[in-house]
Amino acid sequence: MKRIVLLSTFVESDEMFKLVFPAELKDKVLAYMPSDGANMKWEYVEQWQAYAKERGILFNLIDNSKVNSREEVEKLMSSNVLVITGGNTFTLLRNLKKSGMDRVVKEFVKKDDFVVVGMSAGALVLTSTIEVCNLPNYDDNKVGLEDLSALGLVDFEIFPHYSKEYEEALENYRKEAKNEVRLIRDGELILVYL
Repeated sequence: MKRIVLLSTFVESDEMFKLVFPAELKDKVLAYMPSDGANMKWEYVEQWQAYAKERGILFNLIDNSKVNSREEVEKLMSSNVLVITGGNTFTLLRNLKKSGMDRVVKEFVKKDDFVVVGMSAGALVLTSTIEVCNLPNYDDNKVGLEDLSALGLVDFEIFPHYSKEYEEALENYRKEAKNEVRLIRDGELILVYL
């Protein structure tokens, strides 16, 4: 079973937990990756630790700001559920590339059984590019990232947190985009089976 779940926000529900922690996935180990490495103040770490504990699932906290860390690679590769959280998309992608975790996530999805959950920025980095983040009033490239190519685990782009205020800007972006751009409103998700 190979599954990618793309969403804007995590909604606590039995259905959502079944998507993230499916019964057919045996010996579950959750790798939780906050978007901004070791800066985890608002990243819901304790909440995800509790989700894992309630379900008898081992929990690995992944720090994507550590460059070429064997320990972080081993924690991720020993897991079969990966949750990448939201935050600033440019910072997350910079961290993934700088630390080498972008390559490790690509190796992770070569496993026979896995679930990858991307929330907001975490979902955006799973696509081929984060160029859509340059739309007005969306994300701030405060880290000066120039190469916006992302992991390319899905063959389309997404726009999380879609609302009517982005309609015109997105319409213009879609005309120039190389890929299909799918919208995700808060509370919605896109499920991809590989």
